[in-house]
Amino acid sequence: MSEKKDVKNPQEKLVAAKKIANKTKNNFFDNIEEFVVKIFRWVSSFIDKIFFTKAYSVIFALLLACLLYFVVNFNDESFSPSLSSSKTITNVNVTSRYNSESFEVSGLPSSCNITFTGEAVNVNNAASKSGYCLINLEGYSEGSHLVDVVATGYGDNVNIITSPSQVQVTLKRKTTAQFDLSYDFINQNSLDSKYILGVPEFSTGSSKVNIRASQDTLNSIALVKALIDVSGQTSDFEVEAPLVAYDSLGRMVDAEIVPSSLNVKVTITSPHKSVPIKLNITGDAPIGFSLESVSMDHQTTEIYASESVLANIQEVVVNLDLSTVSADSEIIQPVVLPTGVNSSDVTMVNLKVVLAPSVSKTITGVVINSINNDNNYGVSSTDTLYVSLNITGSQSAIDSLSANDFYVYVDFKGLEPGTYDLPVQVTNNSNAYVVVEVEPKNLNITLVSQE
Repeated sequence: MSEKKDVKNPQEKLVAAKKIANKTKNNFFDNIEEFVVKIFRWVSSFIDKIFFTKAYSVIFALLLACLLYFVVNFNDESFSPSLSSSKTITNVNVTSRYNSESFEVSGLPSSCNITFTGEAVNVNNAASKSGYCLINLEGYSEGSHLVDVVATGYGDNVNIITSPSQVQVTLKRKTTAQFDLSYDFINQNSLDSKYILGVPEFSTGSSKVNIRASQDTLNSIALVKALIDVSGQTSDFEVEAPLVAYDSLGRMVDAEIVPSSLNVKVTITSPHKSVPIKLNITGDAPIGFSLESVSMDHQTTEIYASESVLANIQEVVVNLDLSTVSADSEIIQPVVLPTGVNSSDVTMVNLKVVLAPSVSKTITGVVINSINNDNNYGVSSTDTLYVSLNITGSQSAIDSLSANDFYVYVDFKGLEPGTYDLPVQVTNNSNAYVVVEVEPKNLNITLVSQE
């Protein structure tokens, strides 16, 4: 029989395996530690060579200088990439190019927007330039056309987009027509109101002008005016007046007027007239009082107007409402100028108003007169032809009055034969400020034809 080997028990095998494993682990960490030590020694030796060996220190210094140069100059254009930018400018003027002698153009925009894109430096440079948008219609014929809007004067270093980029425009062939010429005076508010402007005299001696435009534009023109500036003028003057066409709504029409302006002569006059200032009293004084007197610091004034207006004016008026006066007062009232009067030397009047206690008296047996009996009708009446006048005023006013100071009448104007109940009217011919009531107030009369 063969001889059997000794076999260890399982516990002994486990102990032996652990010893082998621990020995292997310790060898691995020892190797790592030895490698790290070698690396440290090499780095330390290399640093010593750089700082303490002349040749290595020179090389290190050169490398460090190159690094610093690169860092300092990193932002230079040669090292930095190009930056893209965009900018938009608005309300850029639009210019057109076409045969203005033969054509009229419509549909042109007055302005456009431009957007620049490209490198920031170039964009800013282009946006600062004084360019414009061009619509070139040279070579185009009559009709509607879609044309490009081109930005001009901004250089070629940026991309340019215009808005609008295209527009629809229409070319219409021009023709000539003749129009009557009228005029307007402008800036009249700066002309002294004392002056009257005469009728302008045009240097051409004609009141007609030629206008060259498309037929549609000519049809829209309602009138043509010479605008005559009168600011600062005080005597006859001569001025160059621009001509302007208007449509029926008073809007200016863009058209070629030949000539575009005319030399105009204008005369300036200053017609005037001296007229009295009349006091017109209305309203009632406070109860128990009457107006005794009113004095004015001006009795006449010089008024300025055209000769035809002055011929029909005999006086100007100052109004006084007694209902606004409660006691003796000094009041300033404006002079009321008739229509057509430009100015007056006296514009305000100082009134001194004096009140007094009211008294009354009656004047009887005042004869009734008739006026405007143009056809000489016979007059008969069942009523008395005499009236009484009840007069109220201050004591001084009442004492000075008699029947001769009043004119009592009935008015037959426009009446035909027949019977009428007519109001009795009275006129105070004195300067006394009194209130007059007539009794009876009406008169029953019959008009009879004398034929």
